[in-house]
Amino acid sequence: MDYLFGLAAIVTFVPALILMYAVLRKYTYPAVEQPFFSDPYFFGLFTVGLVIGTILFMVYTYILGSLVYVILYGMIQCLALVVVMNLRRFRGKSDSVFYGFGLGLGAGAATALGFVYYLAAISQRLGSSMGIADYVFLVVMGFSLAMQFAAVGTTVGEGIARHNPFQFAMEAMIYNVIYHVVFFIMLENAGSLYLYVTGAMAFAISAAYCIYTDRLKLAGVVRDVLRMEGKKRNDMPR
Repeated sequence: MDYLFGLAAIVTFVPALILMYAVLRKYTYPAVEQPFFSDPYFFGLFTVGLVIGTILFMVYTYILGSLVYVILYGMIQCLALVVVMNLRRFRGKSDSVFYGFGLGLGAGAATALGFVYYLAAISQRLGSSMGIADYVFLVVMGFSLAMQFAAVGTTVGEGIARHNPFQFAMEAMIYNVIYHVVFFIMLENAGSLYLYVTGAMAFAISAAYCIYTDRLKLAGVVRDVLRMEGKKRNDMPR
């Protein structure tokens, strides 16, 4: 079983590191002389996210089979990130958007680790050998969960930065509930072609949400919050 855990760790943490690099590289050294966020805070919240993600996955294993609980789970995910981020240190600060991203990314990596290991372990217990399609599917799901949580965290961080946490938490909940309903349907169709169809749908939802939140919208959000703080930077990424 040990090699399965190692496989799950690679499948989940590599996507998280890729996302971290892709989103943050324009906002930190050497792209800019003065980074837009603090590395210790970012990685500290990423670590907190790992703990939150582990706890949330353990909760999820008890609610499988009930769509109502899955919907509540998607809402609780967002509220858990709000509770962590809604500290005086982060309110009204432009760097809070990045810390929300880090918190969500950590939670997504830990949750994805649990799911990928769970699915791989079940496959082994059933005595079925995993083919190339199965490995590709696990990689896609690892990326999907990491992107979804990262986008949720960024949205929550934006709400904290704009002094409007619950409006943005509600926005994150809508996207997150839709995603987890599709994810639930995917798990319910394990062993059939619909597993891959709904898996592709879940990936598309998370990818679209992440691209919109962490690529297309991020620079504008940071610029707006800097303006609210009375600050201006001439090195904003485009």
